[in-house]
Amino acid sequence: MDLFCSFNVVKIYYDNGQVEVPRVLSSVFNALLENVEFRKVIPSQYRLFQVADLICTLKLTELKLENHTLSKSEKAFFEDERTLKKNYLKPIKKKEL
Repeated sequence: MDLFCSFNVVKIYYDNGQVEVPRVLSSVFNALLENVEFRKVIPSQYRLFQVADLICTLKLTELKLENHTLSKSEKAFFEDERTLKKNYLKPIKKKEL
């Protein structure tokens, strides 16, 4: 939280895809910080939002892969574990700080 406190304003962008998520974010961030702004985002207008959404989706898929809980549609989309790891997860890991 120290990192967030160093900013003048913390802006949280959300697409309102799920009703409970903005409520949770609002209650947590407003309780911990004084300088929070919430903004509705239209994903097609924000590339950074799209990238963050893709990375979060792939990280969730990686967790599901590790727990052997991939859905049929995920298995069909990614073809197989090797393709998922090679073409999606490995390039993302190279970009991690």
